Amino acid sequence: MNQGADGQDRELGERLRALREDPPDGGFQASLHRRLVAAGAPERRNTWARLLWPAVGFATAVAVFIALQLFRAPEPVPAVLIAATEVPASKVAVIKLNFTADVSVESAEFQVSLPDGLAFWMDGQELPERSFAWTQPLRAGDNVIPIAVRGQRPGRYRVTASARVGGEQIEHDVVLEVTNG
Repeated sequence: MNQGADGQDRELGERLRALREDPPDGGFQASLHRRLVAAGAPERRNTWARLLWPAVGFATAVAVFIALQLFRAPEPVPAVLIAATEVPASKVAVIKLNFTADVSVESAEFQVSLPDGLAFWMDGQELPERSFAWTQPLRAGDNVIPIAVRGQRPGRYRVTASARVGGEQIEHDVVLEVTNG
């Protein structure tokens, strides 16, 4: 019985060898095998060494990130450009402040302040006050409040208007460019 099994194994082996393709000419496979055997087995690396390099790289990256965060220059604050309205010094400018409310408000506190060089104007006369404060209701929608001012001398001036409704503060800045004339 043993003989029959060995014979079948040989026959199977011969058929499998017949299916194999021959390697390309020139002995590439044999040459590669000889070079690999001559080089010997690769050097075994220590497990700690395999883990140490990635850990050092990660720690370095974290340290660089922290250093950049600590020593970076502060980001510049973008300048807000407000267009100036030109008004001759001989004319009265009417600034129309528009406070918009979503709902009616019974009482809102307003304040308008002028810099030196501008003056409030009423009934053809300059008023001595530098600031006005008052309380008034607001209706739902737009609430236009006209403020008359006049430039005393040429220059660029910022008029500040604010409103307080409940705990909310709203501010508007208007820039006037007073020219000769």
